[in-house]
Amino acid sequence: GTNAMEIMEAITTVMSTEGVLVLMDMGSALLSADTALGFLEDEQRARVRCVAAPFVEGAVAAGVVASLGSTLDEVSREAEGALRQKREHVAGEGAMTPDPNPKAATNPEETIRVTIPNPLGWHARPAARFIREASAFHADIQVRNVTKGRGPTSAKSLTGLASLGILRGHEIEISASGPEAKTALQALRPSVESGLGDSLAEPSPAATVPPTTTTDEPVPVSSGLAIGPLFFTTSAEIAVPEEKVENPDNEIDRLHKAIDEAKAAVAREQTALRSTLGKNEAAIFAAQALLLEDPDLLHRAEAAIREHRENAARAWANAYQEVAANYAQLDDEYLRQRAADVRDIGVRVLAALGVARPRVGDLPQAGILVVDDLAPAEVTALSKNVLGVICLQGGRTSHAAILLRARGVPAIAHARATFPRIGAAAATAAFDGDTGELWIDPPSAKIEALRTRMETQRIAAEEAARIRHEAAVTTDGRTVAISANLGRVGEAAAALERGAEGVGLFRTEFLFIDRQDAPSEDEQFAALRQVRETMGTRPVVIRTLDIGGDKEAPYLGLPREANPFLGERGIRVCLSRPELFQTQLRAILRAADGGDFRIMFPMITELSELREARAALDEAHRVLAQSGVPHAWPISTGIMVEVPSAAMLSDQFAVEADFFSIGTNDLTQYVLAADRGNPALARFQDALHPAVLRMIEQIVTEAHRRGKHVAVCGESASDPTAARLLIGLGVDELSLNPTRIPAIKSTIRAARHGDLQSLARRAIDLTSTTEVRSVAEGRDPA
Repeated sequence: GTNAMEIMEAITTVMSTEGVLVLMDMGSALLSADTALGFLEDEQRARVRCVAAPFVEGAVAAGVVASLGSTLDEVSREAEGALRQKREHVAGEGAMTPDPNPKAATNPEETIRVTIPNPLGWHARPAARFIREASAFHADIQVRNVTKGRGPTSAKSLTGLASLGILRGHEIEISASGPEAKTALQALRPSVESGLGDSLAEPSPAATVPPTTTTDEPVPVSSGLAIGPLFFTTSAEIAVPEEKVENPDNEIDRLHKAIDEAKAAVAREQTALRSTLGKNEAAIFAAQALLLEDPDLLHRAEAAIREHRENAARAWANAYQEVAANYAQLDDEYLRQRAADVRDIGVRVLAALGVARPRVGDLPQAGILVVDDLAPAEVTALSKNVLGVICLQGGRTSHAAILLRARGVPAIAHARATFPRIGAAAATAAFDGDTGELWIDPPSAKIEALRTRMETQRIAAEEAARIRHEAAVTTDGRTVAISANLGRVGEAAAALERGAEGVGLFRTEFLFIDRQDAPSEDEQFAALRQVRETMGTRPVVIRTLDIGGDKEAPYLGLPREANPFLGERGIRVCLSRPELFQTQLRAILRAADGGDFRIMFPMITELSELREARAALDEAHRVLAQSGVPHAWPISTGIMVEVPSAAMLSDQFAVEADFFSIGTNDLTQYVLAADRGNPALARFQDALHPAVLRMIEQIVTEAHRRGKHVAVCGESASDPTAARLLIGLGVDELSLNPTRIPAIKSTIRAARHGDLQSLARRAIDLTSTTEVRSVAEGRDPA
C-alpha cells in the first residue's frame, strides 16, 4: 500500500543482514517509501534499496537472482532491468531508456537467422514458448520476418510476433543486445529449429491449415452428425461505458487488477481442461494467458487512459478490438483465426471490469447452435442441449475448433452464405461434421437416413463403452491385453475409467521438460507413487528418460546436432549422465514398492547398452538397500524396440530382456529412412509398410520362442486396421491413447484370430503400404 508506517513495519519485519529490496509500482508509493525510510535507524536505512519496478516483473526477476545468493545491489539492478523493459514497450519503438548496466550498453548487437520448421508456422503455442524462453535472458531481443519483410518486433509481444505472419519455411532474423545477448541466441537457435515444442509431423487432416477459402460451401470442423432445430445467436454489441476519468493512475490500477483476475480464470480453466480434454488442448489457454501479458496490447490501453482520459473498460475494448482487427487482416488463414482468441481475452478482462459478457449456448431445448464465431471459453461453457455448432465465420484451425473436436461436438464453419440473414426461418437442419455437408429443412427421408446412421454409430459407441472394462477377446478365444499410454500422473485415473488394464507406456519426460533443472529423486518418487496408488496392482511400464530428438531439456546441455533423431537421445543420454540416471532409477524402485512396476529402456541399439542399463539398475538397488530404503526388488526390465538393429538382434535380446515393447513411430522412421516430421515423405510414415510388418513379425517370433511378452505402444496401436494386423502377427498387448481403448477393444472382439493371422501373412508379402491397407480394409489393392 501507500501508508508510510505500514511500509516501515513491513521493512523491519523482513530486515536481515542481507538487506531489503522495496518495489514501488505506483506514483504515490515513491513518496510513501521515502517517508518510511525516515523512520528507520541509519544502520537499517543503509541496508534498504527502493526500486520503482513493476511488482510482477520486478519481483520475479529479483527473486530469481536473490535465490542464487546475489548481493542486494545485484538484486536491485535486476529489478531495475524489469522496469527498463517495461518502459521500452510503453515508450514505443525508438524510445529506449538508458541501461544502468554499463556492460549491457557496450555489448554489440548479436544476430542469427533461422528457417521455421513448424508445419503451422508460429501459431500461439510455439510463439508463447519462444516468448517464455526469450524472457529468461537479460537481453533486448527483437524478431524480424525476413521472408515477408515485416518487423522487427519485441520477442516479448505475442501480438507483435503474430503480426509478422511467420509460416513454415519463412526465414526469421533474431537480434539481441545486452549482457546475455550471445548466450540467448545460442540457446534460442536450436529451440526454434526444433519447433519450440511443436510436433514437426504433418498435421492430421482435421488440423491441417487449408488454403484461403474461396468457396461459399461450409467446411468440416468437428466430426459427427447433428440434426435438430436451429437456434441463432448474434454477436451482440457489448455495452462498454464511455465516461472519461479524472485519475488515470487509479484507472490503470483497475485495469491491471482486471487483467490479473482474467489470468487467474484462464489458469483455472487450463488446469480443469488438462485432465478432461488433454494437455495440448489445455495449452490453448496458456497461449491466451500470454496474450494477457502482451506489452503491446497493454501499452495501447494505458496510453488511451493517460492521454485521452478514457475509462479502463473503453480503453481496453478499443485496444483489443484493434489488435483483433489486425489479426483478421493477415494473409494467412490460420493466423486470422487468432482474432477470436484476442476477442476472448478482451471480453474476459471487460467482465472483470464489470462489463456484462453475452452468454452463448444456453439453448432452451436440444438443438443446433448457429453463431458468428465461438471463443475458446464459450466452447467450454456449451450446455448439453447443444447437439452441434454451425459457425457462420471461423474455420477448422481456430482454437474453438480444436476444443470442439476434443469435446466431441459436431461442427462446421464458414457457413454464412447458407444463411442470407441471421434468424432465417429454417425450423430444422442437419449437417455432417466430417464432410461439411449441410441440409436446411431436409426432407423426411433424408432425416430418417441420417438418424439411422447416427443410431448405428451411437449403439456401437455405447456398447463399446458399456463393456470397456471387459477383456478384449477374439471370437475364437485369443485374449489381447489393452493398456494405456500416459504422459502425466493425472491421466492414470481417466485411463482406468476408459477400460485400461494397465499402463503399457508411462513417459517420464514430463518431469524433466519445461523447467530450469532436473527433478530431484523425491520429486520423481512422489509423482510415480501417485501412479502406483491409482493403478494398484495393475502392471505399469515405466520408460526411463527418453529425451533428445524432438524432446528437449536445455539444462542437460545436449549438443546441437544436424540430425537429432540419429544422435544422443534415449538411453544414450542416460548412460552418459550416470548421476541423472541413478536418481531416476532410485525414484522408480522406491515408487514401485507395493505395486507392479516394470522398467523399460528406450532407444536400445545393442546388447551392451541393455547390460549397462541393468548394471546401473543394480547399483541403484544396492544404494537403496544399504540405506534401508523400501523399494521393489527384483523388478522386470525390458526394452523399447524402435531401432532396426534391436529388431534384427531380437533373438539375442530375447535371452536377456524380460519383455519387448515396439515403438512403431520410430521403428517406421528408421526402417524406411523417412523423417516422420517431413510432410514430403508422408507415404513412408505408416507402420503398415510391409518392411515394418516383417520386422515386427521377426521380433514377435524370437520373443515368443523364449517365452517373452511383446507389446506395441506406438500410434499404430490406436488404428483399428493396424491393430488387426498387429494381432495377426502375434502381438500380445496394445498400449494406446486412453480415449481409443473402447473402440479398439470392440475391433478385437469382432474379429477371429485365425482370420487375422491369414490377413497378416498376406500383408507381409505385398509391396507397399497402400496395398496393405487396401487388403486389410477389404478393398481391391489394384
